Amino acid sequence: MENLKRILPPLTSILAFEAAARLGSFSEAARELNVTREAVSRQIRTLEAHLGLSLFERTANGTELRSWGRRYYETISTSLGNIAVASHAVRGDTGAVTLPADPMDLPDDLPVVLIVDDAPENIRRLYEVLRGQYEVIAQTRPEEALAWLLNGGHPDLIMLDVRMTGMDGYALCRRIKTEPDLARVPVMFLTSLDSTDDETEGFAAGACDYIARPFVPAILLARLRVQIDLRQTTAALEDLLKRRGDRLERMDELLIQFRRQIDALDP
Repeated sequence: MENLKRILPPLTSILAFEAAARLGSFSEAARELNVTREAVSRQIRTLEAHLGLSLFERTANGTELRSWGRRYYETISTSLGNIAVASHAVRGDTGAVTLPADPMDLPDDLPVVLIVDDAPENIRRLYEVLRGQYEVIAQTRPEEALAWLLNGGHPDLIMLDVRMTGMDGYALCRRIKTEPDLARVPVMFLTSLDSTDDETEGFAAGACDYIARPFVPAILLARLRVQIDLRQTTAALEDLLKRRGDRLERMDELLIQFRRQIDALDP
């Protein structure tokens, strides 16, 4: 433990660096952490002194993360994310966890992906693949994921593990598909179970895709994109048909009114 204490930098300096690297600004990091910019700068200098290298390029126009600073950020952000998800599970908190965004500014209308997996390391791995392209909501308990959905949560896609404590992925998928407001949300299984019987049961439960671990990130992203594009296209067609149906209904009502007026004119 003494060796660990000597090797580890202060936690406050790590948090200050993580915020500054993620947000791209010492001032924004200070605002998020509710401290002064000078305090953030001081903590980062402490971390740099501990590491023996400069993490940021400081210029007259501001600061820019160096290449090794970027690698260090990616390492500690993953670890902090794992700690956050694990702490959420240990505390038994209810509700969904929104994992941190990518350090760059992201659009407000990113598709939302709900991940349900009782292994925090699996969630973190998926988050690293999806971040920047999707807003990720994570749940470590199937029952809490279902409660979140029933209370108004409406993701664009749901990714489920199969083997989980309590309700398994198959049961959760079947339950989701019984809800009219959720039945058309695509559900994908991502699991270590790779037998034909397991895959067949997944599709029988209502899944649109079944992917076995270990997965190839590029292929996973492609298959996920296909399902979201398909759902968005289907939703757009449904909306178009509904609007045309409403228009036809109004035309029918006008025709009935015209007929009544014509009938009233007859001697």
